[in-house]
Amino acid sequence: MARWFKADLHIHSTLSPCGSLYMSPKVIVEEARKKGLDLIAVTDHNACESLVYVKKVADGCGLALIPGMELQTEEEVHLLAYFGSLDAVFSFKEAVYPFLPDVENDPDYFGDQVVVDEDENIVGFEEKLLINSLLLSLDQCVEMVRDFGGFPVPAHVDRESFSIIGHLGFVPEHLGFEAVEVSRATSPEKALEMWPELSKYVLLSFSDAHYPGDVGAVYTEFYMESPSFEELVRCLRGEGDRRLRVVSQSSGGWE
Repeated sequence: MARWFKADLHIHSTLSPCGSLYMSPKVIVEEARKKGLDLIAVTDHNACESLVYVKKVADGCGLALIPGMELQTEEEVHLLAYFGSLDAVFSFKEAVYPFLPDVENDPDYFGDQVVVDEDENIVGFEEKLLINSLLLSLDQCVEMVRDFGGFPVPAHVDRESFSIIGHLGFVPEHLGFEAVEVSRATSPEKALEMWPELSKYVLLSFSDAHYPGDVGAVYTEFYMESPSFEELVRCLRGEGDRRLRVVSQSSGGWE
């Protein structure tokens, strides 16, 4: 039976250099449960290794996880990519990783890029700088996401930096996007006032959390049958009586 599910589908872990070292799988899940979320996606920059451990913790307390990544295209556009399984997202990551420039991360300047397990142990480091742009165009990234069964969503389209509107000036229709994300700095209503052309897309909003307290600051509620990737896609396409609504629940959001 369908019901409302609270979802924050844009969260960064310790693996993202811009993410706090407090953003371990355990802390992410604890914060999500504290905020009453039913579904999360951890979307690290050009990487996904934290997902294995987030899933272990989430499975233990009934929190659903959609595997994801946040890509940075050669145009410096951020693109959220959601997948139906860990196998799918890891296969996708192996396909795009060779297109990440071979530039070593400087932890003192950019931040650490560490993988933390379910018990708060550091179990890995990423040596390449993850916040570089892939040597792949936006068109190529979108095509690859779909080739691996994923669902692409342009991230924080209202921002001046690292957004599809900020860098291209518009959302290219030929890419066939069905949904776009608005940052927590702008309500969907305000976004439509500023960019009326966004009315052709489903508008989503999530926290883009880099710190524990930000998780769930803004979330989207989905009315669907289960907190799964398949149901999420059906909801975004408005199949049956599925629908959604964006909610801000803290001063960190747009209310």
